Amino acid sequence: MVMSVLPVVFLLIGCGGETGETVAPEPDVPEQCKNVFLDKLDADWIAMRGPTPDPKTRIRIFKDGDDYGAYFINGFFQRIVLKGETRDEDVQFTEVPTGAKAKRFEKGKVDVVRAYVTPKLKDCALKTVVGKVNSKGKEAISPKGFDFMAFPKQDVTFTFEPSDRTLFVGKAAKNRAVAEKQIADNKQASPEHELGTVPVGLFSKAEEDGAEGCTFDMDLYFDDMSVAELAAVPAGEVKDGYRHWYVDWEAPYSGNHHFEMYRYKTCDGKRERIDIADLEAVLN
Repeated sequence: MVMSVLPVVFLLIGCGGETGETVAPEPDVPEQCKNVFLDKLDADWIAMRGPTPDPKTRIRIFKDGDDYGAYFINGFFQRIVLKGETRDEDVQFTEVPTGAKAKRFEKGKVDVVRAYVTPKLKDCALKTVVGKVNSKGKEAISPKGFDFMAFPKQDVTFTFEPSDRTLFVGKAAKNRAVAEKQIADNKQASPEHELGTVPVGLFSKAEEDGAEGCTFDMDLYFDDMSVAELAAVPAGEVKDGYRHWYVDWEAPYSGNHHFEMYRYKTCDGKRERIDIADLEAVLN
């Protein structure tokens, strides 16, 4: 056990042979270091590339039963769900594959992500090494790691969680029949659209969203970051049992970009999230 990482329990022997147990106080550490302990890692962390923070590589660690879970964004827009196993001096995180990937993993046709996270109290950081592991447990881990620091407080909000459903762009964002045809024909939403004003939206079954007395709105994120003017945007009207969630989005940059919609309902003054929809679009 590393004394600089975990609080240490001392066993004291009394004069009369009695045994008592006391817990040493935690070290007096700066506020930004308060989560750099094996039993307190649940926080948002940002990767450091030398002295420079890299928000495209980040991880949200959270309590999951008796151990940890995590959402890992590995430099792209993909969210990787990890399950943690706390060991003596580190936490081993392993990807939890789902759907088709889970079946391919079981057959040995694809590997999953594995990472090891070690607290570094003296640096207020988490040392991390990342690689792959196959279905037989054979690892390929890069020895060259990097540090994660506590995510700084800032005006924009970064997203971490995986989505529950797909968004649509272009005509499919405006017309439910077009959206349904894309899914029927291709099993996914078409990602392509010209840059500039991008129609973004989806159609939901109104009865599944919430009671008629509730109100409905959405927060929107571009490339994983909150957009101030696209917060609490009201949802559209219900037609033929479907509610239209839609916005014209100004996206002047070409290339791959990530659109996210967090859908909410407010009932009796309480705002609750319904789900998350997203799409990695190709703008040209």
